[in-house]
Amino acid sequence: MTSLKRGLVPLLVALAWVGLWAVALRPAVDPTNDGYRYARMALELLGESPDDAQRDALTAYCGKLSRVEARRASVDPLTMYDPPQIVQRIEACIAQYPDGLTPNEPRYEAIFNDRIGYPALTTPLVAILGVNAGLTVTSVLCTAIGGLLIVRLLRELGVPLHLAVAGQIAYYGSPIGYWGAYPLTEGPAMALTVAALLGAVWLLRQRTAAGASLLLGALATGAVLRFSTFLLVAGGLAAAGLLILATSRRHRHLGTGLVVGIGGVTTVGILTSVKLLGLSGAGETLQDKWTNHFTRPDVADPWQRLVDLNVTYWSQWLQQELGSPWLLLGLGFGAWALLRHDRALGWLTLAVASTGLATQVAHPVVSQGNRLHIALWLVPVVGIPLLLARREWARRPGEPSAPVAAAPTPLPRPPSEFPVMAQK
Repeated sequence: MTSLKRGLVPLLVALAWVGLWAVALRPAVDPTNDGYRYARMALELLGESPDDAQRDALTAYCGKLSRVEARRASVDPLTMYDPPQIVQRIEACIAQYPDGLTPNEPRYEAIFNDRIGYPALTTPLVAILGVNAGLTVTSVLCTAIGGLLIVRLLRELGVPLHLAVAGQIAYYGSPIGYWGAYPLTEGPAMALTVAALLGAVWLLRQRTAAGASLLLGALATGAVLRFSTFLLVAGGLAAAGLLILATSRRHRHLGTGLVVGIGGVTTVGILTSVKLLGLSGAGETLQDKWTNHFTRPDVADPWQRLVDLNVTYWSQWLQQELGSPWLLLGLGFGAWALLRHDRALGWLTLAVASTGLATQVAHPVVSQGNRLHIALWLVPVVGIPLLLARREWARRPGEPSAPVAAAPTPLPRPPSEFPVMAQK
C-alpha cells in the first residue's frame, strides 16, 4: 500500500464517522443547558446584543428540545398518534423562560463566561450553519481530528496501520466519541489532550522543535477552552516528566526536560491567570454544587462535603462499572500494555488520562460519570492497539518468540511493515 493510500485510510474513517453522526446520531443528540450558554456567548461574539443573543440561543434550544420531545412521543404507545405540535412546543418552551434558560444566577453564568475558547471556536460555523448545527458540527469535527491524532500517535509508536485505525475507531466508539457529538467542550478538549500527549511523545523522542511547539500550543489553546482541565493536563505531564527523568537514564535529555518545563510553566501560568483575572476557581465550582447553582446560601465547608461525598460515591461508581466492565478491563489491559512497551510512554499516557479521574473526584456526580472521566478511555484507546501489535510482532516469522515486551525500548519492526516518522 502506498503512503498516499495509507494516509487516506484514517481520513476516510474520520469522514465515515462524521457521516454516521450526520445520518444516524444527530437526531438523538439532546440539547444541553451548557450548550445554550455557549450558543449565547458565540452569538455575542458575532455581534449580537446580549438580549438578542439570549433570545436566539433560547429559541435554538427550545427548537431542538421540541423536536427531540416530538421524536420520543412518536414511539410512545400513549402518544404515537398525536400530532407533533412542534411550533406549539417551541412557543411554550420560550414562554417558560422569559429571562433566559435557568439557572441564570450571575455567579453561575460567570463559570461559563470564563470558557471563551469554545464559543469563539464555534463562531465560523454558527455564522454559516446556525446555532444548533454550528455548535455541534464544530464539536464533531474536533472529535474527528482527535481520532486522526490517535492514529498519528500510534503510528509514531510503530503500531501497524490497521491497528492504529482500530484505535481511531475505538476513540470514536467510546464515550469520547459519544460526548464529542454534543455541543459541549468535550470534543475539542479531548482532541487537544491527545495533541498534548503526542507533543510530549515527540519530545521524548528528541523531536524538540515539533514536540515543544505542539505541546505548548495544545496546552495554551486548552487553557482558553477549559482552564480547569488543562491545569490538570499540564501538571500531570510535568509530574510524569519528573518521574521519567528520575527512573530512565535513556530519557535524561533536553526533550524530557522540556516536557517538565512546559508543563510546569503552563501550570503556574494558569494558576496565576485565575488569580489575577478573578476567574471562577475550584472553590466557586464547589459552591455551585452545594447551593444548586447558587440558588441557596453558600455552605461553610465545601471541601469537607466533597470528601464525604467521595467516600460514598466510589462504591456506587464501582458497582455501576462492574455491570458493564469495559472501562475497567480496558484500563487494566491498556495500562499493562503501555508500561510493558515503554514505561516513559506509559507514564505520559497515564498522566493525561488521570485527568479524567481527577475531574471525577472533583465532581462526583453519578448522572455525569462517563462524561466527566472520559479521558480515562485514552488508556485502552492507546494501550490495546499496542498490546495487539506486540502479539503480531511475536508471531511474525523470523522474529524472536520470546517476550521482548520486557525490554524498555520499543520492539524491533521491519521498516517496510511499520513505517515510522524519522526522529530528528
